[in-house]
Amino acid sequence: MGIKVNWGIALLAVLLAGCEKPVPDEYRQLDPETRAQRQDINMFAWNVMDTYYLWRDEISSAMDAWQNWEEPIAKIAAIRYKDAAGEDIDRWTVLTDDFASMKGGVSGHTRTLGMDFSLYYVDKSRQRVCAVVTFVYADSPAAKAGLGRGDVILTLDGEEMTPDNYQDLVRNRLLGGGTVRLGMNDGASLTVTAVAMYENPVHTACILDRPDGRKVGYLHYTSFTLDSCEELSNVFRSFTQEGIDDLVLDLRYNGGGYVLAETVLASMLAPVQEVEAKSVFSREIYNSTLAEELDDAPTCFDTGFTFHVDDALRVVSTSGCNPDLKRLYVLVTGGSASASESLICGLKPYMDVILVGNRTYGKYCAGLLVDAENWLDSVKKGLKDGDFERAQPHLDNWGLYVMYARYADRNGVTLSMPDGIAPDVELDDDPLDGHPLGDPDETLLSAALALMEGRPLTGATDATRAGMGSGGPLDNAHDGALGGPLPTTSVPHCPGFGLLVGERRQSSASL
Repeated sequence: MGIKVNWGIALLAVLLAGCEKPVPDEYRQLDPETRAQRQDINMFAWNVMDTYYLWRDEISSAMDAWQNWEEPIAKIAAIRYKDAAGEDIDRWTVLTDDFASMKGGVSGHTRTLGMDFSLYYVDKSRQRVCAVVTFVYADSPAAKAGLGRGDVILTLDGEEMTPDNYQDLVRNRLLGGGTVRLGMNDGASLTVTAVAMYENPVHTACILDRPDGRKVGYLHYTSFTLDSCEELSNVFRSFTQEGIDDLVLDLRYNGGGYVLAETVLASMLAPVQEVEAKSVFSREIYNSTLAEELDDAPTCFDTGFTFHVDDALRVVSTSGCNPDLKRLYVLVTGGSASASESLICGLKPYMDVILVGNRTYGKYCAGLLVDAENWLDSVKKGLKDGDFERAQPHLDNWGLYVMYARYADRNGVTLSMPDGIAPDVELDDDPLDGHPLGDPDETLLSAALALMEGRPLTGATDATRAGMGSGGPLDNAHDGALGGPLPTTSVPHCPGFGLLVGERRQSSASL
């Protein structure tokens, strides 16, 4: 979404030059050009945080003490809002010197192997780690190599993954954007090379004809990208024309995306009466500075959307794309974050939303991707002569992903704060159950179908699934397959890149 702010002239000076802290030797030893670049990056980061940051008032003392010689990436990590024990409340705001990769990860256009995966301990001893493929994108290198849901990767370029090395191996090999040799559980060795591609988030869409004659729509949607809006409307137009009776929306691996794409989807899910009335879908709560600059107009359901993607005008109509359902089944896990959670939160006041799976991630903020070069262009008139020309090369490919708002439903309620949304039926995702996504016998989908048809649920309905955590050897059989998932905090998570173990590897940004 676009947010325009009138930048005050006072913010445009080269700030933070106070002498409250001694300048460290590390900074003094830098060459003059590197010092100047650090000052310019700090100027950009400070100004953006001072204007947009949701918790600006809570960190005002730290903002006032910010010095222009400090290493800026580390400074953002240190200054993010924390609790009394020093633990991050804001786990998402991040400064990067590779903004192109960050933005690509959110848009779906990125260099990738084209597969998603979760990490597990191989057995109860917890000495080895494996990657279990959760799904692959069509026409991707992973798909062409024959990889699919449930395949187990034991080694990367011949190296076993352990609790000590898997973070680096996963980042540099699976997510490194190059070529990697995968050692599979069945003894096979597959060499796969990443390519630049669009990971189409409208992954699986179908209609299930049930024994009782009901038609159930199923959609596995992996990211709220702008490029997916038109295809989403086509899917829902088909659902509507076919007269589906119920819908299962699979967001188990959807870490978020663009608010506009979220609103497009919500407008095809909410009751038609509410959409035609353009009822309030969601609200955003800002810091005191931003609240004065912006009106508090809510986001409303609609049937027409106009937006730009890479300077190209897009127009999407959702007229005739709403099946007018009274209830919605949503499959969720700890990988369901941000826009996925906001969608659930915004629809709850209007319809019965039944969640099946695990507690969602708990990202209750909307973030803004701020391109440093674009920011510099926007403040050019307020800079002193020569400052723009000096700073421009220093800010090339820098950017800040900043939390600027807390999302809420029409009543101001944020269901996912602080620790995610609890499911109505708790059941672990099981990529080793032998069924592809969209198969009525797949673990989570099967449970949702049983609920809507009034049948008893089979298998465990708490957080412990038979087989997970049993400590048996890893083999091709499902019984006793794995030693349990790794903790979801094992790997730091950055939007657009990095990995949060047990969750989808892509961005959880709600933009």
